[in-house]
Amino acid sequence: MSTEVAKKSGSGYAWLVMVGFGMVMCATIGAITVMGGLFYYPVCEELGFDLSSFTLYVTLSMVFMALGMPICGKIMASGKIKLSVLMTVAVLLELVPFACMSMFTEMWMWFVAAVPIGFGLSATSTVTAAPTLGNWFHKKTGFAIGMIFTIQSIFVAVASPIFSNMIEMLGWRMSYVVLAIIAAVMALPFTIFVIRYRPEDKGMLPYGYDPNAVEEEGGAVAETGVPYKLALRSVPFVMAVLVVMMSMTISNMNVVFPTYAEVVGLGAIVGGFMVTAASLADIALNPILGTTADKFGPTKSFIGWTVVTMVSFVILYFSVNSPILAIVGAGINDVMYALCGVGLATFTMAWFGKKDYERIFSTVMMFGYLVASLGVPIMMKIYEVTGAFENVFVFGFIVCAIIIVCLLVGEKQSAKLPQETVEVAAEAAPQE
Repeated sequence: MSTEVAKKSGSGYAWLVMVGFGMVMCATIGAITVMGGLFYYPVCEELGFDLSSFTLYVTLSMVFMALGMPICGKIMASGKIKLSVLMTVAVLLELVPFACMSMFTEMWMWFVAAVPIGFGLSATSTVTAAPTLGNWFHKKTGFAIGMIFTIQSIFVAVASPIFSNMIEMLGWRMSYVVLAIIAAVMALPFTIFVIRYRPEDKGMLPYGYDPNAVEEEGGAVAETGVPYKLALRSVPFVMAVLVVMMSMTISNMNVVFPTYAEVVGLGAIVGGFMVTAASLADIALNPILGTTADKFGPTKSFIGWTVVTMVSFVILYFSVNSPILAIVGAGINDVMYALCGVGLATFTMAWFGKKDYERIFSTVMMFGYLVASLGVPIMMKIYEVTGAFENVFVFGFIVCAIIIVCLLVGEKQSAKLPQETVEVAAEAAPQE
């Protein structure tokens, strides 16, 4: 192993890649998916659309995002298209239609735009971020993945009130364009010049990798894992899919908090504070969850934090007459939302290894996103049928218990899976 490579391994470039993914997440999922909600009411008010019908374009984009995930995983595994090219094209697929929304006049136009946006989102999500950061970070992988969500949360918290005012001052049409331009400036420099799939593409070693160990192994970085086709037929894969589906079903609980507060008589102000508490908790929780995954193992960490989520549902159950309990419970409940980022990525990597992680993780996440769009309707239906919002929290508590069982079964069975080892050249020529 050359001294040059050993020096490069500690250059900090891995952290720059992490920041790059954080900026991409801000510009795509943050700007388009989260902050896109700021445009719903003004668009519908001006054009006379029904709000529930209009927002179905978001559901449609999530469906195409889910369908695109296995395709992205396969592209990454094949290596035929460079990650920088894939992500740059994906960002343009998202931001160009988003900017064009400033000229839309009919509802069907948003539905058409949802198709390229959905496919683009599949390549700027954890499906690309988790495997890439797994390559760049031999240590602190969970922390790095958690930080990209923290960066996104900070951006949304800061930018949302700014763009709310901008929409009032400049109108929603101009605001679409401004947000798209800012998002492009944030993301494209990183996708074009910074983000690379493996440290070997820059002639480097992963962060935290021992150069002496690489020297002894003949200058190669080994990747061990379960083959893709074998993983699909395994019990851990089924358990992973169930964990993802159930986690994402209850992860959007913060969406129903305002309705809950109004229904039980706590009022709109308390409902707003519940959402704020969840948002603030999300900023802190992501790196904490990542750190615990690194220290205690992804599965144990996921189980522990799921228990914390169960506690939050108990608090929320008894918060009907207590604004303080409602706000505290909402903040703690954000744990499951945070787990759907760093938690899902890390335990899947732990169960199946890195060999075919891109394809396995993308397939698992596809099922999760297909079900995620049904989470809020399911919870609202429980309230409508039973007539008591507390039963929504009981449902969440039961789902958490099932998640823990699936994690325990999957962890035990994953140890029995046969794994294969492939070697990645440690001094590959830089691929700019």
